[in-house]
Amino acid sequence: MTKYPGPALTRTNILLTVLFTVLLLIVWPVKAQADDYIVVYRSHLQKQNMLNRPTFPVSRSFTIIPAVTAQLDANQVKQLRANPDVEYVEPDYKIYALGGPDSNAYSSSGINALSSSQTIPYGITMVNAPAVWPRTMGAGVRVALMDTGISMYHPDRGNVVDSVSFVTGEAVEDFAGHGTHTSGTIAAADNDIGVVGVAPQADLLIAKVLDNTGSGQDSWLISGIEWAVNNNAKVISMSIGGYNYSAALDTACSNALATGTLLVAAAGNDNVSTPSYPAALSSVISVSAIDQNKNKASFSNYGSTIAIAAPGVSVDSTVPISTDTSAVADAVWSSTSHQSNLVTGTAPGSVTGQICNCGLADGSDQDNTCPDNVAGNIAHIRRGITTFAAKVAHAQSKGAIGAIISNNAHGNFNGTLGDGTPLVVVSISKADGDALQTLAQSGISGTVSVDGALYAYYSGTSMACPHVAGVAALIFSAAHYNITPSEVSNILFDSAQDLGSPGRDDIFGHGLADAYAALTLEKINILTAFADNWLQPCSSPGWCDGMDTNQSGSVDFVDFAALAQNW
Repeated sequence: MTKYPGPALTRTNILLTVLFTVLLLIVWPVKAQADDYIVVYRSHLQKQNMLNRPTFPVSRSFTIIPAVTAQLDANQVKQLRANPDVEYVEPDYKIYALGGPDSNAYSSSGINALSSSQTIPYGITMVNAPAVWPRTMGAGVRVALMDTGISMYHPDRGNVVDSVSFVTGEAVEDFAGHGTHTSGTIAAADNDIGVVGVAPQADLLIAKVLDNTGSGQDSWLISGIEWAVNNNAKVISMSIGGYNYSAALDTACSNALATGTLLVAAAGNDNVSTPSYPAALSSVISVSAIDQNKNKASFSNYGSTIAIAAPGVSVDSTVPISTDTSAVADAVWSSTSHQSNLVTGTAPGSVTGQICNCGLADGSDQDNTCPDNVAGNIAHIRRGITTFAAKVAHAQSKGAIGAIISNNAHGNFNGTLGDGTPLVVVSISKADGDALQTLAQSGISGTVSVDGALYAYYSGTSMACPHVAGVAALIFSAAHYNITPSEVSNILFDSAQDLGSPGRDDIFGHGLADAYAALTLEKINILTAFADNWLQPCSSPGWCDGMDTNQSGSVDFVDFAALAQNW
């Protein structure tokens, strides 16, 4: 049998094929692959000159380093690297959260919900924080957290003085859990519920530099560091890492340190000696993880850059209620419980009140506006037209304490607010919503509740890092003078509990961070400074800045007595 040979490959056919291909490329040109890069200029002036006459779209611009970020193709990168004004161009590398929930993170053996007493997690005790609380709990010190954000309406949240998100399209509210957990280890409130942090009176600056999946980019972190420095952070805590070295991030961290900010970072979780950044940078304190028995955590990285160790295995701390997949939502009226779903971003708890119809709660007309009597009561909102966040914000502006969002199609739904809210918010089906709409017209009261884990066990060097950041905050707070980051780091290292081989080693660094030993050493350093500089003019030795309590121009016995009172 003879097979059909196909069309003859003539010169005419080849020519037509080439012409057709060229026409396609003209009409539909292939777009060059563009990736994220950091472009670093030789000076801020040269960067500004480019911004005045941009040749490519700029995504971010920095002040802590003379750099910008942009999406660039290979040809643009080549051109920029040949530009004499440009120092270098590097990829905007990925970075990741370095910790997460244990397999039994939300088990009943942990603190799952609000309780009538406060528990001190083992890590807080292991770094000897409670022993120094009579002297200081970190008041007056700003600690900046570079992470996935924070659960703004967690009942055990620390004192957040400012927050910002550098993740495009995401608010500061933490839907990952990682940032809320690390923030709790630093500064969970000292109250009668849940847990307490290392420095519960420290002020928190929250920079969201990782998205809700726990990943980010070097440029996001640089933005966070810049913001923290501009907002007078004394400590920056970075439970973040990646194995790609970034010269831009290195310079940003060095510049932050030079301005008086101490930087602390997690060493990594792969049980390798490979440097993880930013922890491995010379301007950053790299923290490895140990367990409850002060042994190396099985996952903890090690190596020559490890500076200090802290607890990082099964650490109990705060988490957003939305991270608990077994959390229970409920809406009750007419003495009947109706199937409900948690709306991500809701506050936990239970509220009771009159249920008021708000229509679509978009304020477009009277039927879709919450009535004045919703204040102190529960808003019933129909799904549709605008976002859940906008609807709940409208109800909140009218004074509501809770909200029920009913579906506009068959069945129930899972929604997200995009940001946090102090209201307890649940969703219900369309059928239940239709029935509730009728009942609420005649007046009916009800209860909405969201119950689940507000605390969980996480492991990782991410969990070790905030212990050290918290101890550093205690040292800054107790100093009563303008102590420098290098002095704080020296105190941290010299006072650490030696673990493993005598002296510094590649597993534990200088040893376990110890707040009590650190503040004791700080006293000795201050006494030595008094002896060396007694009655010397403050204009000469800068160490007495902030210690001249009677403004005599020197540090004298009156100042010493005032300082000793705080000991």
